[in-house]
Amino acid sequence: MTDFGTGSETAAELALEDISESVPTWFRGVAFTILVLSVVTAVSALLAGMTAHETLIDRTEEIIDLSIAETDQLTAELLRTKHDIQRALDQPVSAVEIEQIERIEAEQMELEAEGESAEASALASGSNHLLLAIAATIAAVAIAVTGLAPIVRQRWLWGAGVVVGVVATTLLVVAIVRVAA
Repeated sequence: MTDFGTGSETAAELALEDISESVPTWFRGVAFTILVLSVVTAVSALLAGMTAHETLIDRTEEIIDLSIAETDQLTAELLRTKHDIQRALDQPVSAVEIEQIERIEAEQMELEAEGESAEASALASGSNHLLLAIAATIAAVAIAVTGLAPIVRQRWLWGAGVVVGVVATTLLVVAIVRVAA
């Protein structure tokens, strides 16, 4: 029986010492692994959220560019139709409107190029978002597997959790490299 009244040690310190002696040393490794995997999960989730926002902005820009291009195309078509009617009625066609049609067609090409660029950027952002979301999910699974190891006292589960965590970390690094490139 432990005497709690002697010396400078408190009951809590003695209880902690007793617990520490009964816990296998590999449990500390499990705790550290879970800590690292938690950081991987948090970083992956944070970056996944950022890339989702980026994807949304890219898609919005793409839609705006396409809307402007369609509006300009309709304007040019209306002016062409008006000119066809004026020619059929032997009326003069406005030179200003002809210049406007030419300007719209030139802008149309630029807007289409911008739209394609925005679409490519949105696809890349979406791909990175998916990769980061998968990394966060796999890291969470790794935490669960690793956390199960001390409960059932099976060290191989710790190893399995580490392997799954390495996969999640690899996905995170690949996504970060792709975002930086």
